[in-house]
Amino acid sequence: MPARLIAYLPDDAAATRVVADGVPLSIGRADDNDFRLGHPSVSRHHARLESEGLAWRLRDAESKNGTYVDGLRVQDALLARPCWLRFGDVYCEFEPISAAQAQSLDALANERRALSQAMTRRLGARPRPDDVLEDIVRGVLELAGCERGFLLLAQGGAPPVVRAAVGLDPRALVARQFSGSVGAVRRALERRQPVVVNEVASQPWLAGRASVVAGGLRSLVCLPLLDGERVLGAVYADRREPGPPLTELDRDLLAAFAESATLWLLADRGLDALNDAPGWDAIVAAHAREAGG
Repeated sequence: MPARLIAYLPDDAAATRVVADGVPLSIGRADDNDFRLGHPSVSRHHARLESEGLAWRLRDAESKNGTYVDGLRVQDALLARPCWLRFGDVYCEFEPISAAQAQSLDALANERRALSQAMTRRLGARPRPDDVLEDIVRGVLELAGCERGFLLLAQGGAPPVVRAAVGLDPRALVARQFSGSVGAVRRALERRQPVVVNEVASQPWLAGRASVVAGGLRSLVCLPLLDGERVLGAVYADRREPGPPLTELDRDLLAAFAESATLWLLADRGLDALNDAPGWDAIVAAHAREAGG
């Protein structure tokens, strides 16, 4: 019987893997593992999962921080039903699935790839720049399963502003005020890579911020828009309600979509605001002064 694992890595997209019946799976931090969990609490070779009849056998590989099943530390455990695993500080959802479910998950992944490609093609077919800006936000919302989003762009030498927003109430939409997590935007731009957070409450650098508490945020994603070393802006999206985890596939599709959006922004001569792109420090500092936001 196949099985699916979803590992919730802190401050990153969820790592997912469907394991075929009869195929062993090594789990650990080292690159040579079948299921790599890049977190310092995970040992280089942490555990091993092997099929055993209609169930799976989980064996700890003498890991430093232990292997747990539903909160209990184990050396050797038989997994015959859905349960929670923990490797070091990384929680992992385990679920035996049928062959039909495995095929369905594979088909769903292909559908999401096709959706990303269709959204990218749509950007080049829109006649007005403002329509494209909204389409960029809508594309990120669709791919991330989020409720609201913002596109922030720099304008000349001034601080960047919200140029498009989707999912806001009418008054906020007219004002075009950014009400998401400035901390997530700052981190995405400093690291020059997407920030994906599945559980905001579990992240110390986010959970206590005024903007996060006031917004009741549960999950978020922020994608930097980069032209080499130059920062053009960012696309930010979040949600308050529970939803499917943002996975590594989602992160990769979002990053590819953001790259396509950046190319469109650079190619469109109507967006004169993109000629210069400093000013991020100003907006980050302004928002940071707002009660710890």
